[in-house]
Amino acid sequence: MNVKFALAIGVVFFWGNAQAQTFHGIQNSNFAGVHTVYSNPALLTSMAYKRHANVSTIGFEVSNNMFSLTAPFTLWQAITGNVAAEYQNSKGQVQWRSEYLKTRDVGNDGWATVGLEWRGPSYANRLGKRFVWASHSRTRSSLMLKNISNGTLSYAKVLFDSAQGGSKFGLNQLSPYPINFQANAYQEIGASLAFAIVDAKKLKISVGATAKYLMGLGHVSLISDGIQLKTYGRDSVSIIQSNAQIAYSESQVLQRMLSGIIVGGLPSFRNILGNGVGFDFGVSVEGGKGSASAQIKERWLGDPKARNYKWRLAASVLDWGQVSYGNNVNSFSISNSTPVTLKTDSAFFGAFAKGSAEGFQYLETFAKGNLNYSASVVSQKVVLPTQIQLQGDMRLKAGFYAAFQWQQSLVSAKIAGFRQPSSIVVVPRFESKWLEVSMPVGLTQDYRKGNIGACVRVGPLFVGSDNLLSNLIVNQIKGMNVYFGLSSSIGKVKK
Repeated sequence: MNVKFALAIGVVFFWGNAQAQTFHGIQNSNFAGVHTVYSNPALLTSMAYKRHANVSTIGFEVSNNMFSLTAPFTLWQAITGNVAAEYQNSKGQVQWRSEYLKTRDVGNDGWATVGLEWRGPSYANRLGKRFVWASHSRTRSSLMLKNISNGTLSYAKVLFDSAQGGSKFGLNQLSPYPINFQANAYQEIGASLAFAIVDAKKLKISVGATAKYLMGLGHVSLISDGIQLKTYGRDSVSIIQSNAQIAYSESQVLQRMLSGIIVGGLPSFRNILGNGVGFDFGVSVEGGKGSASAQIKERWLGDPKARNYKWRLAASVLDWGQVSYGNNVNSFSISNSTPVTLKTDSAFFGAFAKGSAEGFQYLETFAKGNLNYSASVVSQKVVLPTQIQLQGDMRLKAGFYAAFQWQQSLVSAKIAGFRQPSSIVVVPRFESKWLEVSMPVGLTQDYRKGNIGACVRVGPLFVGSDNLLSNLIVNQIKGMNVYFGLSSSIGKVKK
């Protein structure tokens, strides 16, 4: 595989709009333990342990509709060596070609997403038969790009591809939709409490709540009600009309976003640029035999024979809150109704090469002298990915379950902040003490993409993806989702 094509694949699998991870394969498991606080804190009362801890869990997600890796064979054929000879090299290996990277027709609705999430040390513990408390930490990073036109996509491809030699220019971003680019990162430390208000033999009703202290690591955004751009060369862009709000924090914001996950991940108070609070609220109802008191009598609380409810329903409101950056973020608005030319010369690219802040400072200086410019005196606030979530689970027979999970985002594309795309997923699974296998199937990315995933847990270790099987059986790949972690119960309960 040549370097240029490897970088192109990186564009497909890395650049885009980042969001919170979903972890569908493990999130609905009776063995999820402390992980249930991230979908519904009330479900802590139904965890199959007396004590449970997460050591470390990492998730990565990327998706877009602008580029795809389209080959005349599937990944499964490449893995199993079932690729036609005409697509192999002299050594009989798959010959990857740059033309496999395709630009797709997106009209004015180009979008892309990238999300990183690190779930740090977390712990859940029962207090008696009805109460469960938990403490947890998490780092989240997000990139988002929405409503990009075909013309803008083609121009960007030419602009950054020196092999094009300056030909075939033609930026034409005339989208009537709000263009949205955002990059955000924050860390959180949270505490949860769940209580089973009814714990009868055939009915269990629980409530739960989470409070979180939020530490903002960085923010960059460009949110426009509509912007018109046009150009016929590499060295300038004509801003025909604009009405946008721009905000940016200190330099190297993207590197700061990754540092919380790649370099240890523990919250670092010295890197805080903003702070805030967030909350989660949930309720769950179980019907059929089995209760917390029945589980605690078991030597191994994860024994699926003790989890013999017939059905379970749960509802929650997640991530209600925001991060306030105060004076640590520069914010301004721009507008114009007559064309203005922006030079995309060495000074322009040199500013962005130094860091995100330097690049946006360059744009701000240009705006002050050429556009209608207004600095904001209001503190920049970044909302959390607020959403409503409904979950259900049904026991088909001992060890076999089928769950569903519906997530509906409450965050508009015009608001500065994180956003969790809406989705609906069904998760059939087999679970036991040492082995669990699940297969999430559903519509993700605001119901735009059909995906089939897979997750395997062996004891305390698990690895999964919400679209692995989909990518194996098709020859047009537009994203990837993967997560893995180490979580375990602590101690045993004697009879």
